[in-house]
Amino acid sequence: MSKTLKALALSLVLLSVVACDTTPPAFKGFKKMESGAYMKFYERSDSKVSPRLKDEVTFEMSQYFNDSLQYTTVGDNPVNMVLEPAPFVGDVSDALLAMHVGDSARLVVLSDSVILSVLGMEPIGDYAGKPIYYDLKLLSVRPFEEIEAENQRIADSMKVLEQAYLEALKSDAKNVVTESGLVILEQNGKGKLAQMGDYVDFDFTLLGQNGDTLMSSFGIESVDMQLGSEEFVCKGFNEALGMVPEKGSMTLVIPSDLGFGSDGYEGVVKPYSAMTLVMRMNEVMDKEAHDKKMAALEAEKEAKRQSLLAIEQDWINTYLKANAITEKPTESGLYIIRDVEGKGNLAQWGDVVYVHYVLCNLDGKVVESSYDYEQPISFKLGNNEMIPAIEEALMTMAPGARVTLISPSELAFGEFVIDEVLLPAYSPLLIELELVSVEN
Repeated sequence: MSKTLKALALSLVLLSVVACDTTPPAFKGFKKMESGAYMKFYERSDSKVSPRLKDEVTFEMSQYFNDSLQYTTVGDNPVNMVLEPAPFVGDVSDALLAMHVGDSARLVVLSDSVILSVLGMEPIGDYAGKPIYYDLKLLSVRPFEEIEAENQRIADSMKVLEQAYLEALKSDAKNVVTESGLVILEQNGKGKLAQMGDYVDFDFTLLGQNGDTLMSSFGIESVDMQLGSEEFVCKGFNEALGMVPEKGSMTLVIPSDLGFGSDGYEGVVKPYSAMTLVMRMNEVMDKEAHDKKMAALEAEKEAKRQSLLAIEQDWINTYLKANAITEKPTESGLYIIRDVEGKGNLAQWGDVVYVHYVLCNLDGKVVESSYDYEQPISFKLGNNEMIPAIEEALMTMAPGARVTLISPSELAFGEFVIDEVLLPAYSPLLIELELVSVEN
């Protein structure tokens, strides 16, 4: 082969290698581990102990972005957690899987992956494509077999304690034990009992075996449901719903086999934990009575809504007059006051828009401002990611445009209370809106 052909062949090989190298520039100098993490080690220990998924790890971590320390756990506050699969390949969990106890290393990830996994959104502006560095030191590993064995010992101990607790209750002649195993400590009232298919309105407090409150509706909002249509809390709770007379009350103990059993519940209820239920039955209704009640409540709610809407419209009219605003509202009732005209095509459904906004009540008190985030927010028009007033206005704006909106609550937050003082239910909004840019 001639020298020219050899040189050409070599250059093609080099080009193919470069073309296939998809490693982000920020990862240069870092080694890709089998776990997918890009790392470089400061210190390698002689330890042979390395974590696995489900093992408990203790480690120190410092996060850096743009050469600035964001936070650190070095010192008296190391991280302790059970290793779960990483939310994206190459995250901290993957890095720890590549380390041994005593190792110190630096992990690099792209901000895109972190922001997407944590916030569920694509990064924009200065954040996009930037590296985030994590300095890690693995302090200890606790095998999951040891954790499971300890959890089993705790569960066995809880089971013995529960059995002793229940036996003491059952041996008390004042208490009544049902066929299923519920222990009734106290009951009051002689009203009718709910049957399957009836609707019940009740209040309750659920206590753990040590007396701590797990859940309560008293002083918050009573529960309205159809008996038998769903399992509320647990099997024992549902059984109790048919035992408490209307206008009456009952205090009873639910054993774990009618509660959350050997698993407990999300760290709130421990395995083999009996629970005490205090229930007050406010009302027992058949379907016809319940439908009438719901219709009456809906009519009352609608009357209140109409009253608040009338007050809202008076508020808007007063604001328009006080500020000499003569613009006519759109068909939906939105007032659009054009402060700065933009340039180019108007935003359309399906476009990704980058905007700044300031939300105020009609007294001018700021509720929220995107300028506080130091970058515009982005969303896709037509995906209902923003309130209707802003989406409607953007359809009339070109990049660079600025408008002031006076929006009725129907196009804003409606019946939702955003702030009890600044923005209660059925509050109109004053919005300063800037369309920064558009992506088709």
